This record gives sequence, structure tokens and C-alpha cells, in this order.
Amino acid sequence: MTSSSPGPAAPVPLTYEQEWYLARGRGIRTRRNVRLSFRILGPLDTDRFEEAVRLFIARHDALRMALVLNDSVETPDAQQVSPVRPHDRSITTQSVTAGSADQFSRYAAAVFSRDVLTPLGGEKRPFTLRLLRHDTEHHAFLATFSNVFFDGRAHDLFSREIWRDYTTLRDPGGVPPTAAPSFARAALARHESRSVRRLERARTSWHERIEFAARNRWQEPAASPTPSGSVHVRLSASAVEELREHCKSARCTVMHWLVGSFVRAVATHTEQRRVSLWTSLDSRGPTERDTVGMFAGSAPLAINAPGAPLHEVVAEVAGAMVDALRHQQLPACDLTALLTAPPAAGTSGGPLPLVGDIYVNLRSFPGPLRSARNSSSLRITADAYPLRRITLKDSSALHLRCNEYRDGVLIDLLFDGERAGRPLAQSIVDQIVSDTTTVTSRRLSSERFLP
Repeated sequence: MTSSSPGPAAPVPLTYEQEWYLARGRGIRTRRNVRLSFRILGPLDTDRFEEAVRLFIARHDALRMALVLNDSVETPDAQQVSPVRPHDRSITTQSVTAGSADQFSRYAAAVFSRDVLTPLGGEKRPFTLRLLRHDTEHHAFLATFSNVFFDGRAHDLFSREIWRDYTTLRDPGGVPPTAAPSFARAALARHESRSVRRLERARTSWHERIEFAARNRWQEPAASPTPSGSVHVRLSASAVEELREHCKSARCTVMHWLVGSFVRAVATHTEQRRVSLWTSLDSRGPTERDTVGMFAGSAPLAINAPGAPLHEVVAEVAGAMVDALRHQQLPACDLTALLTAPPAAGTSGGPLPLVGDIYVNLRSFPGPLRSARNSSSLRITADAYPLRRITLKDSSALHLRCNEYRDGVLIDLLFDGERAGRPLAQSIVDQIVSDTTTVTSRRLSSERFLP
């Protein structure tokens, strides 16, 4: 699907996710930007690479947006598409004198870390792109984007499209796409579809789930504290393919199943008789999968029977996630009022955290799981430059990250050593792996004995 934006002179409303992001960030001095980086080895055609990046920015209007902030309550914040300026250079290029490849990488990581923490705003475009040159066959490409216009799905689209367009431009007569779905139109459509009845339903749903969260707060296990950290596991391509087939028959997704297994493991290894967790949500519709912009939000889920048989927990989780997505669209002022309201009778503790003591971050990508790729004569490594001297503290007791690719799933369970601890986190991940092994082996057994 391709469409043009409403036009450079017409302000459009923010998406609900943008509203909430800005509302949460008021008073925060430093925001972390969305980031990605590549080490590029081989003879890079820098002119064509810059053209590939320019084309991406030209056809995706989210990267030509500027905020229109208003002090008046009667006039809400908005955003406006800036025109394409032919003589603008999207990328800052720099030749770096370094004594070794390792020294060059350290410099690239330091520059990247600074960009990640530098607020993007004002008259600038909502991104910073740098191409650092060590020599003719060694470059670093560093990209940071303002999260108010860019989310994880956009991150994936950028990575795929720039290398696709670069390859196309290298071919004689190759012509990359010039149009893409408009973020401005998508934001406008959400507000045009808003009705009083839908807003009231969304407000009621959020109120019920927030009240459930207040009544079922995280209960710290009786165990000695450990250093905070994470537990990592990768599900193989064969295991994921078998799990997908199982999920088809169970009428759920792989992510529904993994979150269901996680929730059941939490109930098994703690005293949580009911589980409240927050999960990431992507509000893109089926025709907006390739729309760059900010559609990523989060919402609380209420799981009443986390200790039930696994298939029942998965079904409850799937229903809760679908219901949360259906009622996700709520103005930031309403969300703020719900989260800061006085606690209901029978609840304890102060205000609820913005992402919850148990948080699940889910991302599904259509491509393969790989940190490196070959494009023509290039060797391209993603996430090549780690942040330096930056410590990112997680506010949740347990934070599950699931990244689903065509040929595998990466699972990371981050834990707070004071409120959860490594033994609990390891037990939960072990149970997820055990559940996966059980499901896939049963499927193989049933197939093996079919007549």
C-alpha cells in the first residue's frame, strides 16, 4: 500500500502513543533515542548509500515531522510534515584517523553513545545519521531516531529498506520505490474514527485493568538478594517452526504462547495467585505494517488464573492481549488521570509504575535472525557498537523480552536482584524452555504415528 501525506502545510494530530510518550517524558531532562548501528566492511559506494538513506527519508513522512507544541489545553499538541528539501544532506560523513580497527570502533561507540543521549528536537530533523570512514573498506554507520516518531517496527523497516535500495541503486536501471504508507494519514485516521462510545469503553477497560493491578501487586519472593542481570535463551529454527504449527491448531500466536508459558512459570515459582503484567502493543493495522512512525504503546493485562493448565493460561493471555489492543486508544490526559487517581478500597501502596513490576516486550520481525549479512561485496554487522559508560536501569522486577524472527526466537529475562533474583529468573526461563520442548516433542510424536 502506498499513499502520500496530507501535505506540508496541514498539521495533523499525534497518535495516542505519541501523546502518552510526551506526557510521560515531561520533566525528564534526557531521553534515550532509538538506535541502530552497522559495521560495513568492503568497498562501500558512499554516494549510492547516501542516496538510499535519502530515499527512505523522502518516502516515509514520519522522518520529516516536526512537533507543534501548544500551551493551551483547548489546542492540543500536533505534528506537521516538512517538505523534502533536495539539497539537504541526511548523513554527516567523517573520516576518522585511528591507529587500528579497534581504536576506530571505540571512537564510533563513543560518538554513538553521545548521540543516543542527545535530545533530538527543535528545528532539526528527528534523527542523527553518521557515516564514519576508517579506510576505503571499513565504515561505521550510526543512526539515532527520536522515539516520538520512531519505534521498533520502524527500526526493522529502516534496516531492511536501506540495504534493499542500496542494492537496487547499484544495478544499472534499478529504481527503488518512491512512495510508502503515510504516518500522517494513519495518525489522522485514528482520530477520525474516535467516538464517544469507543472512548468510554476504552476508559472502562483501562480502569478495570489498573484496579486489578493495584489489587495484585508484585510479591517479592522470600530469597536472598542477588546482583541484577538477565537470563538469555534462543529457541532454534526447528523448535519455533514446530511451535508455530502447534499455535495454528491452538488458534494463538507464538507470542501468546510464550507469554502464557511465562505467566504460568511466574505463578509456579512465586506466590502470585493472580498476575498483573504490562505488555508492549503495536497498534498498526494490517495495511500499516510498513508504516514508519510511533505506534508502540504498553498496557496492563489482568490474568486471573495463571496456575491453570498451560493451554488455558495461553488462551486467557491471548484474550487479554486482544482485548487490551482493542481498547488501547485512549488520550494521554485520561491515562494520566486513571494512573494518578486515589487507590481504591482494599488496595495498598502508592501510584502504579508506568510499565509495571512485570513487563513483557514483544517484537516480531519478518526476516531472519542474523547480526550480519552479505550485500554484494559488503559484510554488514548490525548492533556493532555497544554503548559506552551508559548504565540502563530497568524499573521492573521481571522484564521479559521476546524477539521473534522467521528462523528463531530470542528470549531475555531481565531481573531486579533485590525484588526477584537470579534463581527465580533462571527457574522461569527453564520452565519456558521445558514447556516448548514438551509441546514440540508431542507434536513430533503425534505426527510420527499418524497412519
